[in-house]
Formats: sequence, C-alpha cells, structure tokens
Amino acid sequence: MCGFTLFYACCWEGYDLNRHRQLSFSLIILLLAAGLLIIVIGIISSYGFRSDQSRRSDGPPLVMVWELVDSEGSYEQIEDLGPVQVVSPTWFHLDDSRGSIRSNFDPLYLQWARERGYQVWALVSNSFDPEITAELLANDQLRHSFAEKIVAMAIEHQLDGLNIDFENFHYDHRKDFTSLVSELAKLCRQADLTLSVDVTIPSNSEYWSRGYDRSALAAEADYIILMAYDQHGESSDVAGSVASLPWVEKGIQLLLEEVPPEKLILGVPFYSRLWAIDETGTKPRIINSWSFSMLRVAEIINENGADLYFDDQAGQNVAVYMKEGLTYKVWLEDNLSMRRRLELVESYNLAGLAGWRRGLETPEIWELIGCYFQ
Repeated sequence: MCGFTLFYACCWEGYDLNRHRQLSFSLIILLLAAGLLIIVIGIISSYGFRSDQSRRSDGPPLVMVWELVDSEGSYEQIEDLGPVQVVSPTWFHLDDSRGSIRSNFDPLYLQWARERGYQVWALVSNSFDPEITAELLANDQLRHSFAEKIVAMAIEHQLDGLNIDFENFHYDHRKDFTSLVSELAKLCRQADLTLSVDVTIPSNSEYWSRGYDRSALAAEADYIILMAYDQHGESSDVAGSVASLPWVEKGIQLLLEEVPPEKLILGVPFYSRLWAIDETGTKPRIINSWSFSMLRVAEIINENGADLYFDDQAGQNVAVYMKEGLTYKVWLEDNLSMRRRLELVESYNLAGLAGWRRGLETPEIWELIGCYFQ
C-alpha cells in the first residue's frame, strides 16, 4: 500500500523575537502557508496512489489461495477458509494467437466470495502454449488489445485484481512479456485493480524460467508470486520432494536479489507426489508418479502401513512402503512442512503466502496458518 508520512519539525534555537522585529507579518504568513501547502501535498499524495487493502504493512501477511475452476460449481461445498483474504479462480485463458480469451467466469462463485469478504484476483493464463504465446507477445497491437480486453473483463465483473500466470514461453520473448505486464499495470492502476504475476525459481530453463525479467516485473506489478513447487515434477527421473525446504529457501533468496520482500508472495503446494520406484537394479528407476491431495496421501499411508521417517536434507517427513516388488515413496506436505514454510515467510518478511490449490489441503492447514499469522 502506497503511503506518505510527513515529519514536520522546527528548531528555534536561541531565537529572539525582540531582535527580529523587522520580520514582516506578511512574510510569517507566507512561511506558514508554505508549510501548510507541504502538508496538504503530502495528504493528497497518500490518497493519490491506489489504496490496496491487501498490501502488507504492519499487519499480518496476505493469504491467498488459487481455485481450480471446474464445471460442477463445487464452490457450494467449500468449507471455511480461515485466514484467506484473496481467492484466485482460474477464469481467463489465452485461446489463440490473435489474443482471444476463453472465459470460465462464474457469477455464483463471485457471489460466494463476496459474501465471505474475499478479494477476487482472477487468474489469467497463456494456456501454457508456447506457440500462441509467442505470436501474441511479439505483436505490439495484439498484446495491447489483449491487455485491454482482460482489464475490461475485470472491470465488467467488478473484480479486485488479476493474477497473470504465463508459463512455458521462450526466453526470446522476455522483453515482450515485460511489456505486456507493463501495459497491464498501467491499465490496472487506472481501474484500481491489484496486479500480481507468477514466476518460477530462477534456472537455466529456456521455457520455464528465463522468460521472466523478475526485477522489471516487480517494478510494474503490485506482487510477484514465487511458484515454489514442482522441484521434482512428473517428468523427473529422480524421486524427490515437490518442494524441499532448502530448495524453497534458496529460491526465496534468489528472488530477493531482484524483488523487494514487501512485493514477494511465497507460493506453496497443498499436494505431494507419490513415486513408484524399481530398486532391483544398480540404479533406482522411476516407474510412475502421481500427485495427491494431503488427505489422500494420509489415506494411502494408512492403507499400506507405510513407515515414516524424517528426511534431514529435505526438511520433511517421508512415507515409504513396498508393494508388488516396487518401492513407493512420498515426501509429505503436512503441518510440519507448512509450518516451516510459514517460518520462511516470517523470517524473510515476505508479503504473504499463496496456496496451490484450494481443495488439496486439509482443514488443519488453515487453522495452522491462521494461528501462525495471528
């Protein structure tokens, strides 16, 4: 939240009015008027910028959760989300290279969120399609038109903000993507909308990391959300955590070299990945992997009588069991791992936390977050 604080001080050391009677009354009035003008300018400045209630100042960190929208209207079964301030439904998606937008907007979900006092930052994705994204970003006219259409839709639906989730585009379009965000930022400021941009942890990936000029994006957007998960994803040939704590902390440190902490939100996973591993050979071989919600992982552990141990390197609990000649292993996203992520938000004084996604967590997670940030 932009703010302006004015400290006005005068020092009259050794000042003797009897020795300065020559100072005219009109000059005194002029000086007082100038001081009053400074104060007025300060007040106007503080209200001239957009007042974003979600911006962290001295209050608790912002808590956001993404909502994966389906066609079933499952919002009706959503339980209390405790400390959540912002929901981000996956509503808008780039549909073709001409900038057409596929909308999953749901007025009933919006009503549900409004009734509970949540801000709504609609997610805007590029459908993770590198080809149509490249054509859109490279064309100045199409890019500007896309930005105008997205903001117009946000205004039409009376949303509070936008969450830009462009992934899997080539780093040749790094400047083009920054230009898109810059155009969106200008339009969002005019419309009193909060703008957040999702980025990955810096790496050498040409499509999944190098396209983000994180410093330039932070200069334009209100928030940068670090998607600190999928360290070991579906295509990994090594079993491991979705987001080990040392990996996440290193990612935060790298982002803070380019993004101020008051603009950085830590994205956290509400899911774990179960690995099926063949360990009969000289080297473990990944047979398959699946991502599951926190609750489903707990059920799998109980169903298979898994053994639990603490992985010092990952900073997480791990469950392991044998079945049909294969080793099954999962690094747990649970209360312990979430508490350690909350500690990172606090220790680095970050703007907040965002969970992917609503419905994968257990109710205890919201209780933990609420108590920790209270």
